[in-house]
Amino acid sequence: MSEQLRRDYEIGEEIGRGRFGVVHRCTSRATGEPFAVKSVDRSALADGLDRALAELEPKLARLAAAGGANPGVVQVRAVYEDESWTHTVMDLCTGPDLLDWLRLRRGAPVPEPDAARVVAQLAEALAGCHRAGVVHRDVKPDNVLLDLDPAGEAPPRVRLADFGSAAWLGGGAGGEGAAEGLVGTPHYVAPEVVSGGEYGEKVDVWSAGVVAYALLSGGALPFGGETPAEVFAAVLRGSLRFPPALFAGVSPAAKDLMRRMMCRDASRRFSAEQVLRHPWIQSGGGAREKVVQAT
Repeated sequence: MSEQLRRDYEIGEEIGRGRFGVVHRCTSRATGEPFAVKSVDRSALADGLDRALAELEPKLARLAAAGGANPGVVQVRAVYEDESWTHTVMDLCTGPDLLDWLRLRRGAPVPEPDAARVVAQLAEALAGCHRAGVVHRDVKPDNVLLDLDPAGEAPPRVRLADFGSAAWLGGGAGGEGAAEGLVGTPHYVAPEVVSGGEYGEKVDVWSAGVVAYALLSGGALPFGGETPAEVFAAVLRGSLRFPPALFAGVSPAAKDLMRRMMCRDASRRFSAEQVLRHPWIQSGGGAREKVVQAT
């Protein structure tokens, strides 16, 4: 590891792995504050796209965090680089990621008020990213961290992490910039990513819709298959269903929002800002009536 990093931080145990690197707990030698550090060996990345993404990750993570103005993104505190390695020091989240949280529920669906709180915070974080011109491109439960209140008095705070697949749109949300390339995780990737060509920030909204589906179903996913190719084919078909065995108790308003988030036509798909204005989100998961008009 970088000598300067070791001078500034005491490196602790491994706590996770991202798309490109390994994450360790670390402690500031100056203040004693705990942080996390993600270390990426760029020389070990043979693919040119991977190298480019690894170099961009800390820059785009900082841009998305907007200097603390976007608290739903894990904040980058320092970056150390040498010829081969990039070390990114960031906030240490005290809870599990959303995938582990779902697994702990053993198939039990998340109650709508709790699911709405998670989706709202995720949409808020994405809206901030998109205003900054950053598209995450790998929104999934593994990359959504829960920051727990040490006193146990406040609900967990959602924090979006791992910008190893992110892209810079240049023009911000609704601007002229676009991304391209098959990047992301098969079950969560939007159809326009699979089909090729350019796409915009709404790919993140599709992925967040898949996250919402997983929360409300107890871990089931809307587009499946035995192989990545089969999953991609299901995503391209975009046939969104709500099996009664899983969704009988889920409100029409929640289903309406998921349909708008996972709309195959990206021009008609909700933006992150529109997600935040939907009645189900506005009511904190309490809207039970059928929503018939877009907000």
